[in-house]
Amino acid sequence: MNWRFLLPNLATGLSLGLGLASVLASVLSHLEWAAWMILWAVLLDKLDGTLARLVKGTSRFGAEFDSFSDFTAFGLAPAVLLFQYLRAMGLPEHGGAFVSAAAGCVLYALFTALRLVRFNLTASGVPSRWFSGVPTTLCGALVSSGILLCIRYGLPAAFLPWLPALLTLLGLGMVSRLPIPKLVPRKQRWFNWFQALNILGAYACGILRRFPEYLLGLALLYLLVGLVSGLVLRPGEPGAPAQDPAGGNG
Repeated sequence: MNWRFLLPNLATGLSLGLGLASVLASVLSHLEWAAWMILWAVLLDKLDGTLARLVKGTSRFGAEFDSFSDFTAFGLAPAVLLFQYLRAMGLPEHGGAFVSAAAGCVLYALFTALRLVRFNLTASGVPSRWFSGVPTTLCGALVSSGILLCIRYGLPAAFLPWLPALLTLLGLGMVSRLPIPKLVPRKQRWFNWFQALNILGAYACGILRRFPEYLLGLALLYLLVGLVSGLVLRPGEPGAPAQDPAGGNG
């Protein structure tokens, strides 16, 4: 293998391994570790794309490999994490609540797979500043950091039955056509500094396993601001950036 392809694919492979490790940690009831592993995979997902562009190591193999990694780390692992969290909070082993929780987790994983398959079938290879639908990486960050806060501060029992529905809603967001801007340099210098500082802050918090509140806040801010800006400045309209038809692999 050409060395240019080695570094980004190593990062992708490590992300895949973290996704599998997160599933195992969830099954063994190490839920905090499972959540942090998903967040580490989020950081690696940003890194492998950056490495591929820097060394000009993009390839069809890398795109397919990235899809498998994304499904494991941001589709399968968050679904298992949420299900195991609900079990730890007293989810019954049978009945309507169990079926609802299982269905929500399965649908989330299914929607992740559908989004990634859509990307592989429709990707044009033309760079874009927009995602089509909520990125899988963002969904993984929202679920994992949200669970960390639930573990740290507790969650009222009345809200627990709503978690599978929220997970399904995130899944629907992934397969939607909602335009979401990518984290790329913009014309405004202050915005680029703001974006860079927050990315560095996210890496620091992830590596040190500190301040999941900050990570969840960043993820929610990105989602809300991205949705508003995408709906106001719709890709494809005159003067707006073009939209990736598949939403990228993120």
